[in-house]
Amino acid sequence: MNSLKTIVCTTFRDFKGTENDEIQRAFLKSLENQTYKNFEVVVTLFSEKKVKEEVGKFKFDSYFYNSVVDIKHRYSLTKVLLNAIDHANKKMYYNYIILWTTCDVIYDYNFFETIIRYYNSNIIGTSHPHIIFPSLKDFENKKNKSISLFSGFDVIYFDKEFLQIPEVKLSIEKYIFNDWGFFEFFLIALNEFSNTVRMINIYEESKVYKVENNRFLTNESNEFFLNSYKLNFIIFNKFVTENKIVTDYFDLTYCHLKFDLTINKFKHYFEFSNDIFKYVLRKIKKSIASFIPNNIKSIIKGGTRI
Repeated sequence: MNSLKTIVCTTFRDFKGTENDEIQRAFLKSLENQTYKNFEVVVTLFSEKKVKEEVGKFKFDSYFYNSVVDIKHRYSLTKVLLNAIDHANKKMYYNYIILWTTCDVIYDYNFFETIIRYYNSNIIGTSHPHIIFPSLKDFENKKNKSISLFSGFDVIYFDKEFLQIPEVKLSIEKYIFNDWGFFEFFLIALNEFSNTVRMINIYEESKVYKVENNRFLTNESNEFFLNSYKLNFIIFNKFVTENKIVTDYFDLTYCHLKFDLTINKFKHYFEFSNDIFKYVLRKIKKSIASFIPNNIKSIIKGGTRI
């Protein structure tokens, strides 16, 4: 067995007898089915129900950390990552990879194996874009899928060396993201603190499938997403401003293009050429807009003429 430990860190929703439970079980089953077995799962609990019982049904080592957040929030993805780092330090692993993930994705069986095959020190990796299905039934039948570079990153991993870079460590501890939104932007932008970090995308060799939850069943209203989006926008904007990082990281396609594909680069970029073209247009429009005086912008937008 390879000595490189992979630590999967995540949090869950309540298990309460709905179809969303089955999505989370499919996620857990995809972990259990991995060909690479030297991994463990570190779960952060924010008072969710029946998580330990359900996770314990699967054949891999799992550890649980209880965390609390302000009453205004439900969970903190920052704490999910910090608990995994703390866990790795307590275990005194010589080397490790920490893989941050949501619990509504399903991995190809060779996902961890592919991560290890391309491992080198000081690394950030992902498999993106994710192939999105509106339901677990659609995933099982391989129907109604969608895929776009302008979609979120629900899986990002790092190695020990990268996480121990002082600026990376300090930023993870300083900029606290609660609930939903912008956390993956932040994780990817951390690469700016290393000139030698390798960013790889294993999409062409091992994929991630995202199954959409029923938001009515998860009791996550549009207001919840809007409020958490606004709050985390402020946190991320503060991060890029204080650290003089380019604002391009607000664009998911830009984030995608930061990663180097392991194989089939031409095929990949051709397949997603339409998304890349749209990104280039956004960049051109933004560049042109930066040269237009504010009073002219006001006229264009229908403001008061000066």
